Amino acid sequence: MRAHDARTLRAIRPSLVRRRLPLAMATLSYHFDTAPARLPGHARRIAIFGASGATGSYAVRHALAAGYHVSAIVRDPQRLALRHPALRIVQGDVMQPLTLMGVLDGHEAVLCLLGTKPEGADARTRRQPGVPVCSQGTANVLAAMRRSGVKRLVVLSSAGVGESRATGRFGMGRLVHAVLRDVMDDKERQESLVRGSDTRWTILRPCRFNQHAGNGDIEVGEDLRWGLSTVSRDDVAQLLVQLIDDRSSVGKALTAA
Repeated sequence: MRAHDARTLRAIRPSLVRRRLPLAMATLSYHFDTAPARLPGHARRIAIFGASGATGSYAVRHALAAGYHVSAIVRDPQRLALRHPALRIVQGDVMQPLTLMGVLDGHEAVLCLLGTKPEGADARTRRQPGVPVCSQGTANVLAAMRRSGVKRLVVLSSAGVGESRATGRFGMGRLVHAVLRDVMDDKERQESLVRGSDTRWTILRPCRFNQHAGNGDIEVGEDLRWGLSTVSRDDVAQLLVQLIDDRSSVGKALTAA
């Protein structure tokens, strides 16, 4: 990433920005400014839950490229093939809180990218509907953060959750809830837990993913209209990492499309 592409968000009037920016990341109600400088030699450690998932693996790569020391917490270490001097792979299960004891000590931020099924779950578990991985797993992550004194949290949710249910074009918000009732109910509970926590949280709600390489073709805003378009997992993962240092996004739920 070029130096001038390192950016953070700050709120502005929606009418001032209506263009797509290089490496994303924001149009409509936000734009990116220069990120604060890091202290030379200061290793910043973050933890990523869901690190072996489809979006999580991209997030690990972007976090390492940004200079973070990364703890990837996964149920099955074999599912994350990446190796890097600044990467520590930790075996832990968000559905088993005892496995998270102490894993966040010394970290300054958490990326929570939980899917709707346990990572590394066997075929029998994957077929079980209604497993509340997002909400129950996030509750256990929040408890681990409290124990370790970690305050910064960036959470991957979904377009159609919370206020973004009403901003979906063509009734997409209602449709997604009707088709994926268990999944969306779980994410609603997850967001409620995050909002009620004492963390400095940011929620990102992307619309449907595609598997294309990231190209920065993404928009983000609190009241962003979304619909049938798709976004790259790669771009969303990069944005999640950039949001770690974005103080203006604290306490906000952003839609990405």
